[in-house]
Amino acid sequence: MEPAGIAMTAQLLLAVGGAVLGSLQFGYNTGVINAPQMVIEEFYNQTWFNRYETYITPGMLTTLWSLSVSIFSVGGMVGSFSVGLFVNRFGRRNSMLMSNSLAFLSAILMGFSKMAGSFEMLILGRFIVGIYSGLTTGFVPMYVGEVSPTSLRGALGTLHQLGVVVGILIAQVRDSGGCLLRGKDGPLRSLLGLLQILTKCSRCTTSKWLD
Repeated sequence: MEPAGIAMTAQLLLAVGGAVLGSLQFGYNTGVINAPQMVIEEFYNQTWFNRYETYITPGMLTTLWSLSVSIFSVGGMVGSFSVGLFVNRFGRRNSMLMSNSLAFLSAILMGFSKMAGSFEMLILGRFIVGIYSGLTTGFVPMYVGEVSPTSLRGALGTLHQLGVVVGILIAQVRDSGGCLLRGKDGPLRSLLGLLQILTKCSRCTTSKWLD
């Protein structure tokens, strides 16, 4: 049995904090699309005009905007259904490390979409980051619960939800519409992904019979 008064250690804090960065990215990508609707619709309209020399119809514009928002949830469903496949084959920590490649890929696609004049890149990036977020919602609570001692499991388990809402808050405060299209959003996503990789490369893994 674990000692009743077991304390938080630096290694445990590093492991949990690194995992919760994934929750923060999930929250950020949930909220980042809301504020800049007008900016993104103008991008769609201008891109359509450059291609076809005519402005997009209101119905098509609404369709593209709706797809940009909802495709995130579709990717989330794909990711959430894939959690078991990853953790059973690669383990909790390695699965989180692998999923970070999706975060980097989505940042590249969305960051360069305006430069490339392709709204398809933005939509595809939203789908990929949706897959990443769906995976994260399974990986993070599972990993945090398994590395945490019993006496701290309840407190540390709430950090997943805290990371999500902090990510949404950051997205709303930054008003990242222009950042999303001009590539200024990419460094933040890349930094969070890099920090998660560095912290997950530490020694803290789940028990062998769980990982």
